[in-house]
Amino acid sequence: MVSVVDVSPEPKLGKTRAKPLINDFVIHVATVNGSGSQSANLVLLRSIFQMGIPVSGKNLFPSNIQGLPTWFTIRVNKDGYIGRRDKIDILVAMNPETAHQDLMAVEPGTLVVYDEPLKLDSLREDVDFYSVPFTKLVTPVVDNSKLRKLVRNIIYDGVLAKLLGIEMEELETAIRKQFKNKVKAAELNIKAARVGYEFAAENLPAQDKFRLERMNKTRGKIIIDGNGAAALGAMFAGVTVVTWYPITPS
Repeated sequence: MVSVVDVSPEPKLGKTRAKPLINDFVIHVATVNGSGSQSANLVLLRSIFQMGIPVSGKNLFPSNIQGLPTWFTIRVNKDGYIGRRDKIDILVAMNPETAHQDLMAVEPGTLVVYDEPLKLDSLREDVDFYSVPFTKLVTPVVDNSKLRKLVRNIIYDGVLAKLLGIEMEELETAIRKQFKNKVKAAELNIKAARVGYEFAAENLPAQDKFRLERMNKTRGKIIIDGNGAAALGAMFAGVTVVTWYPITPS
């Protein structure tokens, strides 16, 4: 058996660039466990996949309880290199506990979307900041304070959609798939995503570093996580298997 490993060339990132990186960058989202961020991240991932662009996601978190830090990395690559890459091109900073550390870890030229109260724009001069008042934006979307905490993250999907070139229709389709058996939840999240999209359109400067453009490289393919892929492989091989995550509740 012969194994060939291709290494993706690293795109060069600078403060300014003549041409944008198209379908070739990494989005790193820093949030809080149990805040609805997983749904928001999967919606963003699926939206890109629906555009025919090779993409993968990786959840980075310790086994922890609600309220502790969690990160999610999305790699977009037109050539199909979707293994995790350490270099971050776009940072979404939502967690006050890790925001300073997350910001200091990125390279010059990174695009940083952050929650306005964090006031990160005073900490560095070599990255591009996009301040978003997430709490203010989510308040008119839903009255229930508990639901607000779960819905506010979907707003950054709308913001990124506008900044990167994802059509709102693709985002809505991805949200309905994510909440396919929960019509009310889907409509609520769509409303929040639209708020983020409209805020970005009306208040944030356009950026020319990173763009998403339609391709046809995901036709006939599916999005699946590692556990699901392993389970399907076992089933097709004729193995009967039952798995569960060893944490309460399981």
